[in-house]
Amino acid sequence: MKRQSCISAFVFACQFSFTYILIAITLSVFSSLYSEVESYARKILNLIASVADITKARVAAENIMNVINETAMEMDNLSDEGFRPKVVGRISMQNVEFRYPSRPVIPILKEISLQVAPGQSVAIVGPSGSGKSSIISLFQRMYEPTKGQVFLDNYNIRSVNPGYLHRVVVSVGQEPTLFSFTIKENISYGLPEDEATMDKIIEAAKVANIHEFISSYHRAMKPRAVVRNPVVLLLDEATAALDSTSEKLVQAALETASKNCTCITVAHRLSSIRKADRIIVLVEGKIAEQGTHQELMEEKGLYYEMNQLEI
Repeated sequence: MKRQSCISAFVFACQFSFTYILIAITLSVFSSLYSEVESYARKILNLIASVADITKARVAAENIMNVINETAMEMDNLSDEGFRPKVVGRISMQNVEFRYPSRPVIPILKEISLQVAPGQSVAIVGPSGSGKSSIISLFQRMYEPTKGQVFLDNYNIRSVNPGYLHRVVVSVGQEPTLFSFTIKENISYGLPEDEATMDKIIEAAKVANIHEFISSYHRAMKPRAVVRNPVVLLLDEATAALDSTSEKLVQAALETASKNCTCITVAHRLSSIRKADRIIVLVEGKIAEQGTHQELMEEKGLYYEMNQLEI
């Protein structure tokens, strides 16, 4: 009897031990499996979260490849190729459409055709984003039109030597670059040494009203355009960053400089362009109105409304 009890106790102990081992193994496996599932779940969540970054990286890689594969212009700024014609300053656009390369789906200019006669003063106005500065950029050949042609006299500007083009077509922007040089060197920057005479620089400074006193670096850079005696002068909100006193001085200087050349002005203050021979109103990349100040005011259209808001 005692022996049977011992055997029963031993069997029970073995069963209990075996059951304990199975439970321990099961818990261990479950714990391990749970850890693995949790780890993979975290990885999947991280992968889902990085989809946006992957998309951005793909777009960036495409842009990089586009730059790498970009074909060079027929002529660069240092090229000796291209025409250097003696021009009188007639500029025009024929059926020009334009989209910025970085935003190819957004049309900026739509079927723009315009002609500016030699010596004529033309102002371009319109709401922000209407394409005013884009026209200035195309006349400088900073970009190529998506469609259509841009002409200087009878020459497509694609056929004109770029360096020569930038000598006869001069622009003055809202934020001119002031280099770490003397004022004399800044004014004559980019001119051949034989053309950068002191007399010409002083005369340009006088025309720009800075020979006696310079109140801001914006005024200091205006003679850079004057000293070049441009055939075409492009003014892209050239007085936007000035106070009222400086604006009047610079405006007077630019009007003097533009008397002997073709001038296109992009302006945000309508009071500064009332004397223009022609005013073009751009809206969403299209020419909405054009005429003299008096003609447009009599039409009582968009230009009239813009003037009323400025009063």
